[in-house]
Amino acid sequence: MNLVIPDEILKVAQLSATDIKREVAVLLLQKKAMNIEQATQFADMHPVKFEQLLVQRNIPAPLQFKKLSKLQERDCIVGNPDELVHFDWAKEWNR
Repeated sequence: MNLVIPDEILKVAQLSATDIKREVAVLLLQKKAMNIEQATQFADMHPVKFEQLLVQRNIPAPLQFKKLSKLQERDCIVGNPDELVHFDWAKEWNR
C-alpha cells in the first residue's frame, strides 16, 4: 500500500513521514481495516515495538492465536504430570 502525503501537511503536522505512517497504521487497526500483522508491516515496525506503542497509548492489542492453532499436540510427558510437580528434584541435581 502506497501513501502519498504532501509536504505541506507534513510541515503543518510537525511529524515525520515515519510518524504519520505509524499514526495511520494505529488508526486503521482501531477501525479494524487492518489486522495487527498488516498494521505492523505498514508502520515498518518490529511487532513487539508496535505492540508496545499500542500499550503506551492504552489501545488494547488484539491477541494473535493464528500461530498457536497450528501447533500439533504431542505426548511428551509419560505418566502423570502432577507427579513432576511434586518430584524431589534435589536428587537429580546432585548427580
